[in-house]
Amino acid sequence: MRVSVIIPAHNAAEYIHRGIESAWAQTVRPDEIIVGVDGSSDNTAAVVRELGATALELPKGNGAIARNRAAEAATGDVLFFLDADDWWESGKVERHLQIWAEHPASSCVLDRSRATYPDGSTPGWFGGRATQGPADWREFLSHRSWPSGSGFSVLREHYWRVGGFNEKLIRFQDVDFWVRVAAEIGPAYTVLDVLTNYLLMEGSVSKSLANMDGNLDNLLAGWPFATAAEQRQIRSIAYMIALRQSAWPEAGKLLLKTGFPVQNRYLWGSLLQSLKNRRPSK
Repeated sequence: MRVSVIIPAHNAAEYIHRGIESAWAQTVRPDEIIVGVDGSSDNTAAVVRELGATALELPKGNGAIARNRAAEAATGDVLFFLDADDWWESGKVERHLQIWAEHPASSCVLDRSRATYPDGSTPGWFGGRATQGPADWREFLSHRSWPSGSGFSVLREHYWRVGGFNEKLIRFQDVDFWVRVAAEIGPAYTVLDVLTNYLLMEGSVSKSLANMDGNLDNLLAGWPFATAAEQRQIRSIAYMIALRQSAWPEAGKLLLKTGFPVQNRYLWGSLLQSLKNRRPSK
């Protein structure tokens, strides 16, 4: 199977080398790396080309648009996705191809992701399911099952069967894709191997709290298969995540939108973190 690596990048010249180098250094080397350069004002495109990858210079859009344009240019049978600030362990591609050979009916393949801070320290948690095997789309309604946007691969035909990434979304683009592809094609397959390193970096697009309501409306418009209760569940999770990233008094409005699921420990952790984020009084 031909392997294409898809990377969305915006002003990533200072750090994209680590991800591209980790992709080229795989035990099974990819056939191509294509970077959707999302309206960068720095020399991201030049760095990408120096590292032997293809740079598609695009007008400023968002990560979903950059991924889709790069996927359109890809020639691989299987597409691997890597964010510009993340990097892989050397056996990732080989392990995914092994799973594809053993479980060809899977809608996508996901591994586990290790969270890492810029200074190299880790908070000690891993993204992704804690059990190996098939994963129904409903499992991705729990944030505990999410790896990272750099932690999955999908057959090209499956990617376009569901229309690729939803270009209207500014948050939860990856979650939306995993849910839609698993609902349309069948269960994903997850492995317990920690093959992806996910950088926790303040100010990233994934942490943006802009237009939460509109973004969730756009996401759920593509989930006609989800019940009202399932839609409430993903909304609640989204606002708990936003609560964790916010500070009071703004966090109070987000707390109300969670639906206040008192038995959910993540709610209390998010509430505590929002209190720690409290801005000092003037």
